Amino acid sequence: MKTKLLMMVLLLAGLAAIDRPSYAHHGAAAFDMSKPVVLKDALITEFLWINPHPLIKADFKNDKGEVEHWTMEMGSTVSAQLLGWSRTTLAYGDVVTLYVWPAKTKLPVGRFNKVIFSDGTTMRDTQTGADDGGRADTDVRQ
Repeated sequence: MKTKLLMMVLLLAGLAAIDRPSYAHHGAAAFDMSKPVVLKDALITEFLWINPHPLIKADFKNDKGEVEHWTMEMGSTVSAQLLGWSRTTLAYGDVVTLYVWPAKTKLPVGRFNKVIFSDGTTMRDTQTGADDGGRADTDVRQ
């Protein structure tokens, strides 16, 4: 009886140890979630509808006239579909306004927040697309 109980405890402990890395994947520690960057008139260069996270690639001309090549990660494809996203929501050549939680490394990568299309339509991300409420600390880049 003690042997069976010990084996069961060891099995559960082993399963718990194996499960840990999957939770670390979904953290936001790499991103500055306190201050979204707004990329006005960004040009979509690629929209990759892939698992586990779709990617948005866009070119953005900064205030110095230099082109920055941004890559943004979205939530899961399944969650995005529930909000109306599909593989054709964004297309090469679309000019949009993108809200991004930037990487703490200052590289032009980040966690996608929301997009505003030229007709004013807004689509949000699955987890971080809450309205920023017009916060003054939003970094608007034009």
